[in-house]
Amino acid sequence: MRTRPPASRAVHIVALTCAFALAAVSVTACKGKSDAGEVALPDTAASPAATMAPAADTTQLVAAPTAAKPTAKPAAKPSTGESAAAKPADAPAPPPVKTYPPFDPKASASTIGVFVYPKKEQPIEQQHFDENECFAWAKTNTGIDPTVPAAAPAAAAPVPKGGAVKGAAKGAVAGVAIGAAAGDAGKGAAIGAAAGTVAGRRGQKQTEKAAATGAQQQATSAEAERQKKFADGFTVCMDGRGYSVK
Repeated sequence: MRTRPPASRAVHIVALTCAFALAAVSVTACKGKSDAGEVALPDTAASPAATMAPAADTTQLVAAPTAAKPTAKPAAKPSTGESAAAKPADAPAPPPVKTYPPFDPKASASTIGVFVYPKKEQPIEQQHFDENECFAWAKTNTGIDPTVPAAAPAAAAPVPKGGAVKGAAKGAVAGVAIGAAAGDAGKGAAIGAAAGTVAGRRGQKQTEKAAATGAQQQATSAEAERQKKFADGFTVCMDGRGYSVK
């Protein structure tokens, strides 16, 4: 039986030990650099494990095959166009609702007996607001408050009294003439005085009534002119705001 020399076996052992040491150092260094972010390990790497396969008189290192690691693909990012399409368009904010102060019917068109028609299709709330505004404007610019009666006109000049006395005197004179013709002047004077008194009183009342009627007509005419002046101012204001006033 043939035996190998001792020196040759020792050389093989030393060589095998050095190979394992170099492989361990290389793997450790590469792993350290990969953890530090300096070197990225490839998807496939040879395992440091090795198997010994005898070949004749020497022992060789054979690297064990390892399975390739799958490479993860990054998720696809949506394009800008797709993001814009997915995001709904911003809807415009609704206009604020306009509020109006409470409507005052005593300061409106109905108070002065006119009718208002909106030429621009204004809502009724807007019309009521404009009527109150124009009513106040007309009061300021005309100096007239149509809800307050005008001051009482100056008293008419008093009608002179004494119509009955004058009538009696005239009647007495006429009666004397009539009585003298009939043969009794005194009786005729008395009858004429009585008739003259009645006629004088009737004339006095007619004169006083005519004076009162004239004063009333003047007061009515003045009030109508006053109301018309206010209505004209109200109409001008409403027409400027887009209304027709009749």
